[in-house]
Amino acid sequence: MTKVADGSFGRSIRYHLTPNTRMSNSLPGIKSISYISCKLLPHDITLKAISGTPVGIYSLTTNVELSGTPTCESTMSPDNNAQLEKAVLTFYTTDDTIPIDEPLAFVATTVQGQSYIIGRYEQPYPSVKRTRTTGSPDGDRSVLKYEISFTAHRALVPCSV
Repeated sequence: MTKVADGSFGRSIRYHLTPNTRMSNSLPGIKSISYISCKLLPHDITLKAISGTPVGIYSLTTNVELSGTPTCESTMSPDNNAQLEKAVLTFYTTDDTIPIDEPLAFVATTVQGQSYIIGRYEQPYPSVKRTRTTGSPDGDRSVLKYEISFTAHRALVPCSV
């Protein structure tokens, strides 16, 4: 695996992978997470990301009140002479009003101010898993754990909100 600096997005890094190579990245500290209906997203986000075209989200997003530290991990793996990326976003919240019965995309914003979207207008949509946990007897409050996973040629796409 070789690492090449790419000037198209400032300090972004492009990786050249050899066959059967897996690569995993994680976002630096996430300061906020919001969601938006996939039907409100622009078309062809994945193709725009592959070509280096900036992706803009022009609809309003709904912020999620976070409880704890969210994580986002991106893993690249080979599939039929192409690279597939799987992004997994995990966060805890007390907000149970997130409508998981409709296709949602999630925007994670890092402490550096960079935003990334997980999801797209076209199918397949991100998978949203919600788990309710009870607090421990020593005073922890009960929270909901959300795990969003999405697999595409580009699953974690830089965007502007």
